[in-house]
Amino acid sequence: MVCDHLGLGVKSGKPYIWHSKASNPFNNLRKEYKGIFWQEEIVPFFQQAKLSEGATDAASAYLELAEQVRAKLGQVDEYFVKLADGMVTWIECWRAMNE
Repeated sequence: MVCDHLGLGVKSGKPYIWHSKASNPFNNLRKEYKGIFWQEEIVPFFQQAKLSEGATDAASAYLELAEQVRAKLGQVDEYFVKLADGMVTWIECWRAMNE
């Protein structure tokens, strides 16, 4: 979403590291079941989310997205408030290392 907003392309492909292990599908379901319900809110959120014209670089766009996640998805589950906090922390660290 941030790259689309900024008119940037994204390259994807095979991962550099391939992770493969046997897992129990029932354990996975127990750990991830909330996501099944969250999809009802998350998919429309990202379909409708817009970033302002003031978000002119990746960091400012990402911070703006973090605030939208906090405001709209934070009502769905506390996880999204923590996610937004993590997004802000990531940008703070990035700026500290690169500016």
